[in-house]
Amino acid sequence: MEELICYFNGNYMKESEVKISINDRALWRGTAVFDVGRSYNHVPFFWEEHIDRLYRSLCYVHIDPGLTPQEMLSISHEVFECNKKNLDPGDDFYIHQWVSIGTPTYYQFMPTQANVLVRCTYLSPIYESHAKKYREGSYLVVANTRQIPPQCVNVSAKLTSRWCNQLADLEVKMVDPEAEALMLDINGLVAEGPWANCFMVKDGKLFTPKLGNILDGVTRGTILRLAKELDIESAEKDLYVYDLYNADEIFTTGTGYTIGPVGKFNGRAVAKPIPGPITQQLLSAFSKLAGVDIVERVQHVISYPKAEAK
Repeated sequence: MEELICYFNGNYMKESEVKISINDRALWRGTAVFDVGRSYNHVPFFWEEHIDRLYRSLCYVHIDPGLTPQEMLSISHEVFECNKKNLDPGDDFYIHQWVSIGTPTYYQFMPTQANVLVRCTYLSPIYESHAKKYREGSYLVVANTRQIPPQCVNVSAKLTSRWCNQLADLEVKMVDPEAEALMLDINGLVAEGPWANCFMVKDGKLFTPKLGNILDGVTRGTILRLAKELDIESAEKDLYVYDLYNADEIFTTGTGYTIGPVGKFNGRAVAKPIPGPITQQLLSAFSKLAGVDIVERVQHVISYPKAEAK
């Protein structure tokens, strides 16, 4: 496979050619912002929404990338086009935008020049786990590590310094390597997974935690819109672990796998089938929106010989 091309500080280059100073604040302080979109069937999907969120995050932490949102979108498309020839027929790309605060001079808090990186990565290496999620459902476990309260850092901003998310993930995987974490806020309300939003279904109604202690996920917002179009009653509300124990269906959402059914929660099986009827209805609607059967495409990538080489 050819080495992928990325964009870095005004230039398109091979990934191996990117050089970032060891004094960059992202290395020493984690002061960077990022976002991640993806393609479906080799077509960019909701990139405008991801870049809008990127710029809201940049505004929050006072980083000027030196590019307009439209320029960032155009660069993302150019990087994608440079690399698309490397995609196998069934594979797709993540598209990452990463903006570091840069390298300050001595005693200077805010550097004058941010570092901007846009790159693609293959989705196929993680499709094995996605296929199992669609087939059996994931194992969701409540972590002791709590979500950072918005009084400290607003979790609506997608920042690279997300150690509490990483610790929650590590914590549950020390108990079961296949478990996925669910984080609560400091008041015991359901928040989100380290890398995913959470939904539950009870008596045919769809519920998800309110914004405030969670990331405003692009996939999350799409699910709520699709539910409205499908006449599925939905609400954003305070949820407790009690509610999830009594749920008929639970699923998580994320850019990579879209909708991930949960088969087991805190050691207790969630009602079958997997996926449940509402989850399946939303998964089918999302597939229609994406223009490809999401589950079928994952199965194709797993069976495609070249996928293992990436």
